[in-house]
Amino acid sequence: MQITGFNPTNGPIDTRVTLSLTDMPSDASINNTTVLLSGSPTVNVTAVDSRGGTIDVTILANSQSGDFEVTVQSPTGPVSAQSSTIFTVDATPGAVQITGMQPRTVVRGQTPLTLTGQNLNQIKYLRIGSVNVLTLQHLNSEMVRATVPAAVQQGQQRVTGQTQDRQVNCPFILTVQ
Repeated sequence: MQITGFNPTNGPIDTRVTLSLTDMPSDASINNTTVLLSGSPTVNVTAVDSRGGTIDVTILANSQSGDFEVTVQSPTGPVSAQSSTIFTVDATPGAVQITGMQPRTVVRGQTPLTLTGQNLNQIKYLRIGSVNVLTLQHLNSEMVRATVPAAVQQGQQRVTGQTQDRQVNCPFILTVQ
């Protein structure tokens, strides 16, 4: 199964998005299909058309920009797909939002990681995979920098920021070497 696209590519909370897929299992239904946005279950699956290869979702409160991940729990086992592009959730004014990450491939313990976005000065610490990064350099409200700790596992990792009262997901996956 592969996600070939989605429409629209951005919108606020309550936006209805149609995901287009190829090779969707014929038994895919609203009851056995889950969709994550930026690694979180903050979308509501409203329709599944296995013949037409589409899934309709609604963006819920607390959603953050990122990739879609679809999993169908088929009788032969789970089948998953991840989008190669991101859906951008239009931020409310004053909200913390991570919109960029450079580089996207790092060497743990060596490479500085720079995140860009809005109101990033509210981020208290980062988490890369399961490791907390407590030392951040806030360059300004739109940019924060940290070195990826040596304790972070190699492979693809999610990056999340933590403010006083909420978690903020980076819309991109970090590859750690």
